[in-house]
Amino acid sequence: MKRTFDERRKAPRVQFERPLEAKIMAIDGTWCCECHLIDMSESGARIRLESPAAGLTEFFLVLSSFGKPVYRRCKRAWVEGAQMGVGFQKSTPAEQTLVELRREAEMV
Repeated sequence: MKRTFDERRKAPRVQFERPLEAKIMAIDGTWCCECHLIDMSESGARIRLESPAAGLTEFFLVLSSFGKPVYRRCKRAWVEGAQMGVGFQKSTPAEQTLVELRREAEMV
């Protein structure tokens, strides 16, 4: 039995009247693509992808287009057509910069 979007949600969400433009970026920074942020909570979000990303499991959701980057490290929770549910991964106590995270991913 398929669960609806509302049944999947564990935390209260903010739904945007008009989805916000955002980007998803590979952990190692090798690729990036456009997406739309439909809704989000403290623990996750629902996005609509502009291009297929079936194999995508872990990535950054980049919310800012200028200045200091605003991003969340995400893990795919579910995929349904062009929409994807993502869970935000908890950050470590010492906040890492995007450059540090890229270096760490490249070492693996």
